Amino acid sequence: MKKHILTYTIPALCGAAVSAAFILLFALCSYVLGLRREMAGGMAVLAFAAGCFVSGLLCGLIKRHGGLASGAVCAAVMLVITAAVSLLTGSFTGAELPGRCVCAVLSACTGAVIGVNRQKD
Repeated sequence: MKKHILTYTIPALCGAAVSAAFILLFALCSYVLGLRREMAGGMAVLAFAAGCFVSGLLCGLIKRHGGLASGAVCAAVMLVITAAVSLLTGSFTGAELPGRCVCAVLSACTGAVIGVNRQKD
């Protein structure tokens, strides 16, 4: 049982780290280039999608079967992590949740399917 939990937890934490790295990179680019505040939402979506993709990819590489199901579970774990962080910072609104769910499922399932179908070297 512990192995199954780690199969989804470790990729989700790596995905969250990738999302945080992209957010920091986008913040630095916004500061240096002097971009408008309205662009922050699009950058946040891209960062979240990249984190979900990496999470699904790692899970697919670990499990080597069940790409869509693994991607969906990774998307759910990433959504829980994102909701927890949003609740802790006080910026949680339910209005963006359906779009975030679609983004997470699409990107995590794509990453998991690519990870499962990747040839071993």
